[in-house]
Amino acid sequence: MQFVDLAALTIHDVKNRLAILASRAETRGDGETVHDALTAAATLTQLLLFYKAEKGSLSVDIDARVPADLLEELAMEIGKQTALTVAVNVGEAPTLWFYDEALVRMVLLNAIYNALRHAVKTITLSAHVRDDCLEFAVQDDGSGYPPAMLEQPMSMRSLSREGTGLGLYLASKVAALHSNSGQEGSVELRNAQGAVFCLRLPK
Repeated sequence: MQFVDLAALTIHDVKNRLAILASRAETRGDGETVHDALTAAATLTQLLLFYKAEKGSLSVDIDARVPADLLEELAMEIGKQTALTVAVNVGEAPTLWFYDEALVRMVLLNAIYNALRHAVKTITLSAHVRDDCLEFAVQDDGSGYPPAMLEQPMSMRSLSREGTGLGLYLASKVAALHSNSGQEGSVELRNAQGAVFCLRLPK
């Protein structure tokens, strides 16, 4: 077994242990430990997916999903970890859309954890259709992305305002794996009364 394969198995095991730790902390009502454990687990998930992407084995399991349900579940999960308000806007969300829920969930969680570090009072999760694409958005009410960061080519940007760029790299990979009739998914970062992360998935 090669080192990278052993490392991938070890990461998977540590992820499971962190999930157990988070469950125990939630039982005690320790939201801070829940947040730290799940954030660490999410980082390990990114490393595993990066490994798969580099090996060319990252694939998607696309099926009919309910965008509103996904955002409601994420809001409930994150709401237990923070005193901030996690709002959900799904009034214009489509009833169904086709995507890989596990991968999309990972991308959105990473964006949410980034937003948690910069929000003042509120994080808003939303979904709507624009230009025949489903657009998931994570918006915080903080100071927004630095202008210099938004001026960089997308390939050079980091999703986190202090991060390595791994999250955005994987988000772009996941988006591109969602394609239909020659149209690929995409990722967009912008400012609008705070930072806005958008994941766009074609119809």
